[in-house]
Amino acid sequence: MESSDRKFENVEEVLSYQLMNRRGALKAGLGAGAALLFGGGFLSGCSSSGGSYSGNGKKPEGADDEPAVGKANIPTPRNKTLVIGQVDYQVFNSFNLRIPNGNAAGNGFDTVGREYLFYLNLPTGELIPWLATGYEYNKDFTSLTFKFDPKAKWSDDKPFTSEDFKFTVLLMRDNAELLGGGGDLKDFVKDVTTPDPHTAVMELSKPNPRLHYGFICTIASGFDVLPKHIWADKDPTKFRDNPPIRTAPYVLDKAIASQKMFVWKLNPNYWNKDKFYPKVQYVIFQSTAQSQDAASQAFKRAEFDVGSLDEQHAKSLRSQGYPNLVTTPFHDPCPRALWLNCDPARGIIGDPRMHWVISYVIDRKKVGSTVWPVKTPTAQYPWADYDGNDKWEVASVAGEYKMEYDPAKAAKLLDEMGAKKGAGGKRMWKGKPATIEVITPSGVDGAEFVIGQLIVGELKKLGVTANIRSYSGSVHSEKFERGQFDISSQWVCSVSWDPNQLYVGLQGKYAKKIGVNSVGRNEVRLNDPKLDELSQKLAEMNPDSAEAKPLMEQALAEYYKRLPVIPVIQTAYPSYYNTTYWKGWPTGDDLYQVPNNWWGQFMFVIGKLQPTGKK
Repeated sequence: MESSDRKFENVEEVLSYQLMNRRGALKAGLGAGAALLFGGGFLSGCSSSGGSYSGNGKKPEGADDEPAVGKANIPTPRNKTLVIGQVDYQVFNSFNLRIPNGNAAGNGFDTVGREYLFYLNLPTGELIPWLATGYEYNKDFTSLTFKFDPKAKWSDDKPFTSEDFKFTVLLMRDNAELLGGGGDLKDFVKDVTTPDPHTAVMELSKPNPRLHYGFICTIASGFDVLPKHIWADKDPTKFRDNPPIRTAPYVLDKAIASQKMFVWKLNPNYWNKDKFYPKVQYVIFQSTAQSQDAASQAFKRAEFDVGSLDEQHAKSLRSQGYPNLVTTPFHDPCPRALWLNCDPARGIIGDPRMHWVISYVIDRKKVGSTVWPVKTPTAQYPWADYDGNDKWEVASVAGEYKMEYDPAKAAKLLDEMGAKKGAGGKRMWKGKPATIEVITPSGVDGAEFVIGQLIVGELKKLGVTANIRSYSGSVHSEKFERGQFDISSQWVCSVSWDPNQLYVGLQGKYAKKIGVNSVGRNEVRLNDPKLDELSQKLAEMNPDSAEAKPLMEQALAEYYKRLPVIPVIQTAYPSYYNTTYWKGWPTGDDLYQVPNNWWGQFMFVIGKLQPTGKK
């Protein structure tokens, strides 16, 4: 694979959006802190200019041998510290992920302050056992057993045991009001037994061969096991969890509100030192300057090792011959997508043919080459184009249901639907003007907003009255959950393991009336009995089994017929690293791990870094 075809990621809106939609659903593979960011920080929308990028850390010809460096505003030795530029923090005295505003997103807690049972290395497809050494189902998938590493211990030196796991699972199962509570745990977990300190057995109320998905760090983070001896007598809705006691290689040294930074220091008593012990002594997550120009200059002076840079300024550094910049690509696991309301009460958008009208007016190539900050491929499927997802593609089905730009087909479909043009060229639908409203949580300068604008423009050419509105995260979330929208221009993050994760969430039993909160499932109000039947059968099968394959193909075809969520483009984001103080970063040619600093998997990147010797 050429480096330019590598898969990659980054945006704050998704984090805010997912945090507000954690109630009632334990999304497989998604922790409460799951997020997408841009340029190493939680920036809303996409602010950088379009274009391709390169940069592998090799000194350009004619570049300065020793670029000027600045004094980083940190309380630790610079040459022993990894400094990561991040979001503008507001919370400094709480690390409770289970309540709104209980933790400052992007503060390093997800990355170096806690660990997970398993990690999925998306670039390689490797599943890495960590706190757990393995999992196993019984034959009918009604029991799931986890084995835990007997060496594991909390940062206060107490042993990590199966009782901690049981306590956390039951706490989250029985408290749907907590972020991440309820969901699959409530739907499937009947009980948890602990035959020994290193074994936990989950007894399920009904078969589920995918329940283990929720215990793997997949997209950004994963299931957060709590120390029972700390949390058992605490009110989870009020406890600040400060400082956090976890099993991770780093512990919180201090949170400095005046400098908007979190300082994590290497734990000398870390339980897994014989297997993993980084050379980096301190990791600091610090808010970058609000001015992107100032943030870029700070990166150029090596005051930051990761982040604080966008593609526009990275391009400028490359043109100047700056030698210490590494730019690494990775495709976001969440393609940009449109969510379309399927409820007939919303008017013309409730007709499945209108969904294909919308698909035909999306110029995906234009979006991927001129709207998105860096060039990114079009999307045919509602999942990321990782190599590991190739097995879910069905060429014959995709060939029949092409995601193509064809306004003529859109116009023909409108005519067939009876949405004829009336006075002034405006189309009518069942005696009323055909109208479409697009909403988005992206700001007016964000790519998702621009995508919506393009669709609105195309619909107006066809005689459909259309408009677009940008709403703040909380307002958008409420409208989206209550079905008070026609189209939402955003992203689809449902498929972290297999397509049935998306289909199950669209089952008709979760469809609510317009105005009623959908609680994180079937926000588009789809009612498709055939897809329901197929997804329910698949839910009780190993998705990789031979008997599941034909059902997967049928489900994909049925999904395309209704097209409740339209894939637009893959989501290409670069990560930026400075090689002044640290080397060994992942690159396009050696993408050994997820390169995003806010993901849990970035812990392994930190573990690979070596000091350059710069003083």
